[in-house]
Amino acid sequence: MSIIDKLFVDYANFSTVEMKIADYIIKSPQKIPNMTIAELAEESQVSEASISRFCRKLKLVGFHALKIELAQATLPETDEKGTLSAYQQRLAHIQANKLAEVDQTFQQLDEATVSLILEKFRTAPRIIFLAYGNTIPVAMDAAYRFNQIGIAASAFDIWDTAAAYLLTMTEDDLVVIISNSGETRPLIQAAHYCKEQHLYLIALTNNRQSPIATLADLHVTTATRERLFQKDYYFSRISAMLVMETFFLLLAFEDPERLERIRRHEQMISDSKI
Repeated sequence: MSIIDKLFVDYANFSTVEMKIADYIIKSPQKIPNMTIAELAEESQVSEASISRFCRKLKLVGFHALKIELAQATLPETDEKGTLSAYQQRLAHIQANKLAEVDQTFQQLDEATVSLILEKFRTAPRIIFLAYGNTIPVAMDAAYRFNQIGIAASAFDIWDTAAAYLLTMTEDDLVVIISNSGETRPLIQAAHYCKEQHLYLIALTNNRQSPIATLADLHVTTATRERLFQKDYYFSRISAMLVMETFFLLLAFEDPERLERIRRHEQMISDSKI
């Protein structure tokens, strides 16, 4: 019996508060694995303590266990007839998770927030994309793409260099921090610096309650499913890369001159291609 089946079976025995939690889970089981306990409490209009008690009533050790149960319950059905090899089943599992990441990331892109972010990208004299560890490729790719369309942007693969460049930023410029957990110490320090110096900060993290998210002027929540099956956070770069590419494409297609800049850049580097 899956955890969702158990909710239906036990539903009549739930209290009013427990029914509110169960109703939200049954309505959107695929969302829970990417939510924090605070987010579920807010959405179901109960306290975090009520969710913890609800998990224990389901004989689960805690909220994280509930997320794992729901992640497993919402996976695509396995190939019971054995026509798919183990390799093919793994690929299907990966594909389902990646498609879910893309879908959930787009669902969390609020139009009003995106409009404000695009306006900051249009008007900032300089942009710096800050990242640490395995998120650095996302920042480097974002800077490359934005420069292609004539928006001055920088990113660095050495943190000391990035920190030094951050010190040159002014109140007219824009800082973008990309982090999975939103809890990376150097990036938190950078976010505090932005706050102290009145630098405008946009953050992309998987957790809107994280220190970096709460320090940011604007925040975009990205989705990842791998972290449920790891002891520690594991960052799938697809969601963050997707958000940055979405911003790039929205900006590129709103202005013919930006598309022309891409064409000129391609011409400039054409000699390097076969």
